Amino acid sequence: TIMAGLLIRELIVRGDVRRCLVCAPGSLTEQWQDELWSKFQLEFTILTRNHIETSRSGNPFAEHDLVIARLDQLSRSEDFQARLAQTDWDLVICDEAHKMSASFFGGELKETKRYKLGRLLGDLTRHFLLMTATPHNGKEEDFQLFLALLDADRFEGRFRDGVAPVDVSDIMRRMVKEKLLKFDG
Repeated sequence: TIMAGLLIRELIVRGDVRRCLVCAPGSLTEQWQDELWSKFQLEFTILTRNHIETSRSGNPFAEHDLVIARLDQLSRSEDFQARLAQTDWDLVICDEAHKMSASFFGGELKETKRYKLGRLLGDLTRHFLLMTATPHNGKEEDFQLFLALLDADRFEGRFRDGVAPVDVSDIMRRMVKEKLLKFDG
């Protein structure tokens, strides 16, 4: 959350971000809210069903500029997704993004509800950040389906065996824990 908080704060200061949505597993939403406030003075609202029921406009996504939403709450609710689809965002951050998976099975594309949510979120924002500390399963075609959330044109279609894996250095930053430094050096 620290690196994401730095990014959010920097983009706000530059005037590039006004509306930001953080999508995270339910167990992490309060941690995101606490850290974004305590370290960056960014006051995010955690979206709840109560926000939907008490919303003046009927769409709390449109009423709040800094929102944290639960990944599964959004992916499982067509109602939430319909309201979300009526909004646009400057920045969307998905934590534990490896959960937004798809795969080919028997020659057919199998998209999870979370993957479909990832596609929707990517369509609603100018800046899209997918965060995960979990390595991919080693299947190049599954990895490229995941990357299609960031660039659907570039990673369109099924990966063919024998084709070299694509260079993702321009859209992915891999940080090895041993190389990370604390602010005090």
